[in-house]
Amino acid sequence: MNKKTLLLKKYLKDKKTYHLPTCHDPLSAKLIQSKGFKISFIGGFALSSASLGFPDASLITQKELVDATRKICSHTKLPIIVDADTGFGGLANVYRTVKDLEDAGASALVLEDQVFPKRCALTEHVKLLNLKEAKERVKTAINAAKENKNILVVARTDALTAGSLDEAIKRALHFKKLGADCIFITGINSIKHLNMINKKIKNIPLMLNITQNVKFTLKDVSKNKFKFALFSQQILNGYIDSTKQTLDLIKKNTIPKYKNKASDTLNLLDFKKYIKIEKGNK
Repeated sequence: MNKKTLLLKKYLKDKKTYHLPTCHDPLSAKLIQSKGFKISFIGGFALSSASLGFPDASLITQKELVDATRKICSHTKLPIIVDADTGFGGLANVYRTVKDLEDAGASALVLEDQVFPKRCALTEHVKLLNLKEAKERVKTAINAAKENKNILVVARTDALTAGSLDEAIKRALHFKKLGADCIFITGINSIKHLNMINKKIKNIPLMLNITQNVKFTLKDVSKNKFKFALFSQQILNGYIDSTKQTLDLIKKNTIPKYKNKASDTLNLLDFKKYIKIEKGNK
């Protein structure tokens, strides 16, 4: 098992709750690392939006995800969990997605139980696979991951988003039994959801998504023993907000001024290292 995956596995076994900011390119990954976070996440919504200009509607291809993962993983020391959507097709596609993301440097991937093509879980267009097919998809991913043991599997269910907490818990327990390393339940937005899931699902790390509409605090997340609090939209939203503000200033004939300078960006990207190499390390 490689060092990053070993580190992620160590985090899975401790009693801490980790905040997972979502990156969409090497620069955002470096910023996450620079702020002392332990793990990062490549989100399908963020990657598709920021890097490709498409909505989160299964428009990103498997190759585009793998190529982006390889670039991002090569620029950060943090373990990276990758949103692999539905695995990009049938069971053979799921197998290939696991192997390709493993080769690209991902420490874990998230595989969901929506039908292919999937739709953003923040919309009203979510459609679930039946349980039998969902279990086959997750089992295929777990078996693929076990071959080299360099990547972990986070099994995700969108059943709560589709309207049923009982179904979400039922599916989570099935995925746990199959051997998933972590369970991700989308659509959690109340303390009642947190309490019920914590009560029903034991002895496996849990992940949830933090949106602007949740009716609980991050202390509630930790209290209910969730391992990962995923911030899937916040960096992307901040990027869009700040870009709009900059454009508005320029449009008003105002020179934008920010705390971050060009020299700060160069330092973040290790500019001096490449100058030294260019000079032959003299």
